[in-house]
Amino acid sequence: MVKRVFVFSLPEGTDPDEFWKFWVETHAPKFKKVPGLRKYVINRVTKVAKGDVKFWGLAETWWESAEAHDRSLDSPEMKPVYSDNFGSRVTGGFGAWVEENEILK
Repeated sequence: MVKRVFVFSLPEGTDPDEFWKFWVETHAPKFKKVPGLRKYVINRVTKVAKGDVKFWGLAETWWESAEAHDRSLDSPEMKPVYSDNFGSRVTGGFGAWVEENEILK
């Protein structure tokens, strides 16, 4: 399995609670049906402990393989995901493949 993360900010004036509701109730149910996706975790910043936070949300996704992820982009199950315009509702987003090393469970 491989892991991909997506980090983003919210545009000025966006209500964070309304966006969280949209993410949990609208976007996530569609996205979890995408083929090849093995695990999906969403996170939001609720309080800054230290520093100047440059992001608001983080999605963690685990895939069978990078190829499975790439194939999913053109799948019929991805069309409803694209239709809710999640990407146009956020700013400063970037995605990255990451190596995960679980130290304590």
